Amino acid sequence: MTKIDFNQLERRALALVQAGRFREAAAIYYAMGDGDPSLDGGYLAMRIGECHEAQGELHAARYWYGRAVEENPAIPEYVAARQRLDRVGFDSLPHS
Repeated sequence: MTKIDFNQLERRALALVQAGRFREAAAIYYAMGDGDPSLDGGYLAMRIGECHEAQGELHAARYWYGRAVEENPAIPEYVAARQRLDRVGFDSLPHS
């Protein structure tokens, strides 16, 4: 089994974000969080939310920011991100 260097993965994900390659960065964050029910105290959920928000996937971003707040409500950055997307909800979904 290959040993995973999470610091190296984090550096790669950050480089992808800086390059505007949010989908690929999110894939790394998802892989890092696989099997981690706490999502490292909300950190990975926040990063995943940022990737979704940058791609215009606001419902997904809202969900992941909410997970970040659930895991660590004391971090103002997490709370502010979730509050910023309060307007994104059922009313913004397509209606038949």
